[in-house]
Amino acid sequence: MVYEWNVLRVVACLSIVLLHATTNIESINGYMDQPYYQFFRLLLCFATPTFILLSILILAKRYQHQLPPHFIGRRFQFIVIPFIAAGMLYAANAALHYDESFWEALYRHIILGDFSGWFVMTIFQLYILFYIVKKYQVSSIWFTPIMFLLGIFYMTLANANIDYFIQNEHFMRLLFVGWLPYFALAYIIGSHYEKIAHYLIQYKYFTIIAVILAMAILYTNYYLGAQQITSRRIDIMLFVLAMTFCILAFAQVLPKLPFILILSRYSFGIFLIHWLIQEYLAPYSALLPTTALQVISLFLSSLLVCMLLIKIISFIPFSAYLIGKSHQK
Repeated sequence: MVYEWNVLRVVACLSIVLLHATTNIESINGYMDQPYYQFFRLLLCFATPTFILLSILILAKRYQHQLPPHFIGRRFQFIVIPFIAAGMLYAANAALHYDESFWEALYRHIILGDFSGWFVMTIFQLYILFYIVKKYQVSSIWFTPIMFLLGIFYMTLANANIDYFIQNEHFMRLLFVGWLPYFALAYIIGSHYEKIAHYLIQYKYFTIIAVILAMAILYTNYYLGAQQITSRRIDIMLFVLAMTFCILAFAQVLPKLPFILILSRYSFGIFLIHWLIQEYLAPYSALLPTTALQVISLFLSSLLVCMLLIKIISFIPFSAYLIGKSHQK
């Protein structure tokens, strides 16, 4: 695996865990009416689109000419089945902890994706789209701009307070159409990765400027009233792209850190179970005197507990069907 890809995956993983730490602390203490705190949470929302972008970028780089056998089947085995297993775990928790019907909770978690692992189904839909593009040799000259514009149109509708989108928010979030701009960008970057990586090193300091400018655009829109803390915003796309380029650029020239590979291997399992772990740890973290300490405590403790559980589960036969295959590498 290319080192800078691991770095990008780890940053995205840690950002999601940190974002959800702020969310779970708020669920206990109440809404934090502090603009800079909420804007920081908005910045962390770059993580989910980044993970989606990275997943397609890797495919576009690896399989530029030919797909491997059982492309969809293997991804169903080691991505969708762990998602279903995690959904069952969350459903069991809802039945035991919140007295909800297990079957209703199972439908809510797996079909509607109403838990932190929802994006797995979105990525799998994009994998199918990638398979179709490669199998039928669809020209990127016309399909990437069409995919990009279609995704922008869909995201515009989704943010227009239309009743149907509001009432079916979970399903609309899962549907791959809203994430097509990231698919198009990732396909282009992955298909020309060597050239782009070279230019990123050459102009690495410009990527910092791009991050600052994208952050300024986000803050301006936030200040003007667009204060939804969500990754499904059109204006966050520039920030996602700028952060991706910045991380890919500097990860190529900075020293290689051993723990990056470890966290990268555990990232998929962390994505799947960290919310459930935080739900049980948050009341204890909330006892600390300041919000900063509460969030940091929940972030670090949930990360460590997740990694410990993943390590224990890895000794179980067929553990790849529970927490994915990457931990075995």
